[in-house]
Amino acid sequence: MMRPIAAVVAVVALAVSGCAIAGFDEANRVPQNDGANANVGDSLSLRNIFLLGGTDSASPPAQQALFGVIVNDAQRPDQLERITMEGGGTVQLAGQPLALPPDQAVGTGNKPIGTATGVRGNVVPMTFTFREAKPVRLMVPVKTRTGHFANLPSAPAGPPASAPPVTAPPTGSPSPTG
Repeated sequence: MMRPIAAVVAVVALAVSGCAIAGFDEANRVPQNDGANANVGDSLSLRNIFLLGGTDSASPPAQQALFGVIVNDAQRPDQLERITMEGGGTVQLAGQPLALPPDQAVGTGNKPIGTATGVRGNVVPMTFTFREAKPVRLMVPVKTRTGHFANLPSAPAGPPASAPPVTAPPTGSPSPTG
């Protein structure tokens, strides 16, 4: 009696494990997160921070877009004041400083949060410095412009998504009416 039950259990286990693998397509799999991640206390979350290089990692472009999402979980606003790169490169933020409103994510919608020049290597140590929160150091990967990265923009076209637009004060003197 035990032998038929063991055979049925083995057949069911084999069938169930085969079904789990059948729908998996490794070639078309898109990772959930390609970049560096960090939490700064309970107030800020940095997610999927990466640099976008060229189509050939052997000849990187002079300027690389910096992508990522920064979530301010605090009840008060903060600002990303600067990002420094070890090794002599520089980072220009899309907003100087980059506003981080409370309870909002900045850097969504495939818009870069800045650009970097002087990038060397496939992983770049960067320090993110905030107005209120403590600085955080990340090992930021450089991604090749292929696959799902191929159509991302090379540079910011304005402030990142969720950041308030920066407007210049009016110039000149008001004209008299009357």
